[in-house]
Amino acid sequence: MDIRKELPLEQQFELQVFETQVQTLSQEDAYALLVRLKEAMLYQTTSFREILKETWGIGKGIDVISEALAEE
Repeated sequence: MDIRKELPLEQQFELQVFETQVQTLSQEDAYALLVRLKEAMLYQTTSFREILKETWGIGKGIDVISEALAEE
């Protein structure tokens, strides 16, 4: 599957600009950029996971269940 084709036109253009910029990087700079990108991806994944947990009420523990049962 070609992910690029699935992107909106604006993001395809943004990716093409980024690709052009990366071509001029030294190997050391490219390595540093890759590490920073992976770090950002991990942070994004963790953030999304926490947002979903909070939205869906996952992981709130027994206290939520106890409160719900006490209201009955």
